[in-house]
Amino acid sequence: MKYMKIIDAHTHIDYITPNFQKDVVGCICCAAQESAWQKMIDLIKVDKRVYGAFGVHPWFVDGIDDDFDIKLKLLLQNDSIYMVGEIGLDKYKPYMEKQEDVFIKQFNIAVKLKRIVCLHCVGAWDKILHILKQYKKEELPIIIVHGFDANEQILKQLLKYENIYFSVSKNAVYGKNCRIEQIPKNNILIETDGKPDVILSELIDMIEKRKNESNLSETIYNNTQRVLNNE
Repeated sequence: MKYMKIIDAHTHIDYITPNFQKDVVGCICCAAQESAWQKMIDLIKVDKRVYGAFGVHPWFVDGIDDDFDIKLKLLLQNDSIYMVGEIGLDKYKPYMEKQEDVFIKQFNIAVKLKRIVCLHCVGAWDKILHILKQYKKEELPIIIVHGFDANEQILKQLLKYENIYFSVSKNAVYGKNCRIEQIPKNNILIETDGKPDVILSELIDMIEKRKNESNLSETIYNNTQRVLNNE
């Protein structure tokens, strides 16, 4: 019988509640704007399957409080399990300069507190890679690249970092750029991104077919556990 124990590596609380499908025993859930942070804290208290990440998504940088980073750091210090995310850059959204400033402030907090980062990047890998190079490799926290769908050159650059994981969605598996065959199996996570039509057990089957490997469910589950343990 096929092993199946799944953790959803990326979902949201901002506009949905985590959807626990069959075989899903946990999820990394992002409160990606300040208005959702307390809702996440309340959910974690009543559902131990939820692992919370807190941050400001690049889509929501406009109008945030000047002291948002101070509030974020104080919140994270309340529990060593809390992660940072979803944070990052999006080339196709406005306020790129503000996006960079907000991202760097949050990433610095993650580095100082040694917290896992849930990373969003669309069309701005040059900027993200430049920012990562400003740190010593041993300083960097675990980074989950959410919805990874980038070309081979970017993948090779990211694989230079030991603590990096690639969370793939249904769209990414069939994306025009994604090189799922080239992602080491010990660096793969899977996600719904909050989409109810994404069935994670089916996604594992899709990845196995693309990589021509079997029994990846246990490997992917163990990868996610390693992330959650911040190892």
